[in-house]
Amino acid sequence: MNKHSILIVDDEPEVCVLLKSYLIRKNQDVCYSTSLTEGLLKFESLKPNVLILDHNMPDGLGIEHIAKFKSLNKSLCIVIISAMSNLKEHALTNGADYFLEKPISLQTLNSIIAAN
Repeated sequence: MNKHSILIVDDEPEVCVLLKSYLIRKNQDVCYSTSLTEGLLKFESLKPNVLILDHNMPDGLGIEHIAKFKSLNKSLCIVIISAMSNLKEHALTNGADYFLEKPISLQTLNSIIAAN
């Protein structure tokens, strides 16, 4: 698999640590943030090519920030993760490339990253 720069934005630190640990073992460059505000700041400095974005964050809704992230990197792959499966259509309509329902499958996530 090609090496990617990945930013995880999720308000649950345990999810961030789990995903980061898994993706580092897959030889990826990974950073995470637990708020949208911090995530946008890290995004601008890291310039990742994959964004794993939770929807329900303490400082906003991830889906509402898809356009902002895409405006900073047109070729960005955005994976929305959420426990609310009813948001899939909304996420994809708003520009997300993939939607994974929590708890997510690490194998599925790995396949998505490998394809990008």
